[in-house]
Amino acid sequence: MDRAQFFEQFSSWFEPARVKTLARQVRWLIREGKIDAFEFVVGLVFGQMSALELSLRAQANAYTEPVKREAVHQRYHGRAVALFHALFDECLHQSLVQSPQPSLHQALAAHFAAIPLVDSSSFDCPPSLAQLYPGCGGGASLANCKLLLSYEYLRGQFEPLALLAGKRSDQGLADRLPGHVQANQLLLMDRGFFKLRALHRIQALGAYFLMPCPRSVSLRVEPPDGSLGQFNLAQQLRLCPEACLDLPKVYLGKDPDVLPVRLAAFRLSPESAGRHRAALREAQRKHGRTPSAEALELAGWLILITNAPVQKLPTAAMSYLYRVRWQVELVFKQCKSVLRLDVTKARTNIFRVQCEIWARLIAAVVTFAWHAHLQAAAWAQSQREISFAQVAQVFQQYALALATALIERGQRLHDQLWKLWRLLLYTTIKGRQRSRPTTAETLQAFWPDPAQTQPAKAV
Repeated sequence: MDRAQFFEQFSSWFEPARVKTLARQVRWLIREGKIDAFEFVVGLVFGQMSALELSLRAQANAYTEPVKREAVHQRYHGRAVALFHALFDECLHQSLVQSPQPSLHQALAAHFAAIPLVDSSSFDCPPSLAQLYPGCGGGASLANCKLLLSYEYLRGQFEPLALLAGKRSDQGLADRLPGHVQANQLLLMDRGFFKLRALHRIQALGAYFLMPCPRSVSLRVEPPDGSLGQFNLAQQLRLCPEACLDLPKVYLGKDPDVLPVRLAAFRLSPESAGRHRAALREAQRKHGRTPSAEALELAGWLILITNAPVQKLPTAAMSYLYRVRWQVELVFKQCKSVLRLDVTKARTNIFRVQCEIWARLIAAVVTFAWHAHLQAAAWAQSQREISFAQVAQVFQQYALALATALIERGQRLHDQLWKLWRLLLYTTIKGRQRSRPTTAETLQAFWPDPAQTQPAKAV
C-alpha cells in the first residue's frame, strides 16, 4: 500500500457521513442540533490525543457553533458510549484489514504467519465506575480497568481484545486466547496465562505458543518402556554444566490431559539470577515461608516451553525471541504515559469516563496504524526503524490541527496528512548504536534460513 492509498483509507475512518450513520444507528443522533455528531467524535478522539486537558468548557468552545458546557455534559450518556465503542470496532477492523506486509522481520515471517504478543495491564478509574469495573478490593482502588491486549510483532498491529474489570485474573482470561489465534501463528505470552486446556486448543488450531514454564506444573518424560515418569527439572538443572538445557519432548500436566512440548532452560547471568532469587525470598518472607532449594535453583534459569518444531523455532532462538514479548510492555507504557489511557477529568459522569476510555483506544489504534505504515516506508527506503514513542509525541503536538483538517476535509486535509507524514518519516527514525544492534538487526542476523536449520541436539 502506497502513501496515497493509506491517506485515503485513513480519511475514510473519520468520514462525516459514516460517523453520522453510526450515531443514528445507536440513536445518539435523532435530529440535528447545535452539537454536530462528527465534531463531537473527532473533537474527543483527537482532543484526548493532544497534550491539552480536554475539559467540558474546552469542548464546548471548539465546536463550529459554540455551546454551553452543560450542553456537552448532557450529550454524554449510554448512547454516546455505544457510539464510541462502535467507532472503535470499525477503526480497529479497518486497521487490521489494511495493515502493511511484514518489512523488518521477513525471516520470521517465513516461519510464522503472525507473532501476537499478548498481555494485560490495569489502570485505576474514578470510584463512580466501581460497579462496572470493580477493583481487587483491600487497599486497592474501588474501580479498576484491565485491558487485554494483543500486539502483532511482524506488522506492528495494535489490537485490544477486551476491556474488563480489574479484578479478573490473567489465568481466567486464558480461555479467550485460542479465539484470537490462527493456524501457523506463534503466540507469545507470560506464565500468568498458563492453562493446559487453552494450550490444547491452541495446538488443535495448528497454532504455536512460546511461554515460560510455571514452577508449579508437573513435568513428565517418556522412558524406554513407554510409561510417563515424573521429572525433577531442578535436579537436572543443578547438574547441567552448560548454559542451556534442551529437552526435545516433555509432558505437561497429568493423565489423561498431558500435553507434549519442547522445553529449553537458559542459565541467567549471576546478576539477573541474584535479583530473581532475592525477589523470590522476599515474596516468600511476606507469607512467612522460606523458598526451597529447588525453587531457588529454578529461579536462576529462564525456562521456556513451546509446541513449535525445532525447524521453525530453533532452541538457540527461543530465549531471544521471548524477550520480544517486552514490546507489549512498552505498548502499555506508551498508552499510559503518552496517550494517557488512565487519565480523566470526569469524576461523576460514568458515561463520559467510558467515552474518554474508548476515545483514547481509538487514538491508540490511529497512532499504531500510522506507525506501522511509516515503518514499512522507512524500511523500504533506508532499512531504518521508526520509534513509536516519538510518533505518539508528534501526534500530541499535531492532534488538534489534524482534527481541524478532518472537519474541513478537501485540500486542507490532504496537505495536513502530507505534512504530518513527511515530519514523522524524517524525525522519528531510531538512531543507530554502533555498540549495540537493534532488535530487528539481531533477529535478521540470528534467525537461520529454514533450509539450513538442523534439529537441536538434546542435552
